[in-house]
Amino acid sequence: MLLAIFVTVFTNSFAVAAKYPLQVETFIHEDVSLNMVSSLIIGSEAAVLIDLPLAISSAKNLSAWVKTKTNKTVVSIFTTHDHPDHYLSARIVLDAFPNATFYANPETAAGIAVAAPLTSAYWTSILGQSEVVQNSSIPQSFPFSFFALPGDSKYPIHLIQPLTGDTIYETLFWIPSSRTLIAGDTVFGDKLHLFLADMLTPALTASWISTLDFLSDLKLDIVILGHAIPGQTFLGTKFIKSTKKYLEFWQRKVAVRGPDYYTPQQLSQLLDSQFPGRIGSTLELLLKITAENFGKGATRFGHTQNLTVYTDEGNLSGWDL
Repeated sequence: MLLAIFVTVFTNSFAVAAKYPLQVETFIHEDVSLNMVSSLIIGSEAAVLIDLPLAISSAKNLSAWVKTKTNKTVVSIFTTHDHPDHYLSARIVLDAFPNATFYANPETAAGIAVAAPLTSAYWTSILGQSEVVQNSSIPQSFPFSFFALPGDSKYPIHLIQPLTGDTIYETLFWIPSSRTLIAGDTVFGDKLHLFLADMLTPALTASWISTLDFLSDLKLDIVILGHAIPGQTFLGTKFIKSTKKYLEFWQRKVAVRGPDYYTPQQLSQLLDSQFPGRIGSTLELLLKITAENFGKGATRFGHTQNLTVYTDEGNLSGWDL
């Protein structure tokens, strides 16, 4: 089937449309929400939103933006994984779209139920109470491997899960009709530092690289990133390659040596010198958390699950038979 796809790049949004009912719009939160990318899939009768920002102000901006893009009912909202910059403001967005049900894969839903109160407290200490939801909505478990929007059963959206990205149990959303992948935090833009604070074992890093190798083989036309800067196009697979390059450097220079080999300052300098020009004051926070989590004498990031038990890449990448 021949598809006519057009792409428009705005200051903070990206659109994919075609001769079939599904249209994909994206919104980059270039603010305290760490340049996270939200995706809106619009069908012939309804819409679904994927990934919600960290901060309350960002959630209000996102809700207003969605209403400029469609007057169709938002029936579902998904988060790709359990990092708070992809779900914490859910209550604000659900208030704006009361017909929507909030979903995540079973492992992510269970993780958020445990982590949300602690996560709210942590980010309140950084951003202030006015920016952080204190009683975050918990997603329902979505156990299926695909879904179809009302009126668009010919165009299913596939959930590829669980894969390792910047944490475990990530869900990616694959739209075969336009060869579009909503990659979540398996793929980052090349102007941003990766968030690596969860890479507590060499197996976790190796599994993330395996995920990227798998994505490279899908022959994708469009890869929507987990974090990006305004003006970046999502056409092609170059960011899969740049994310892998960053991870391979981390694997060689940091992962094999383990925590406490570098001081936080040395680790930040190492990554900045190898990958210069990674911009944004709020984005420096991601690098800081990574550096402190691995740096000698630093305060470790407060994980709500024990990631050090993930030492077998074969189990993490069990999809690879």
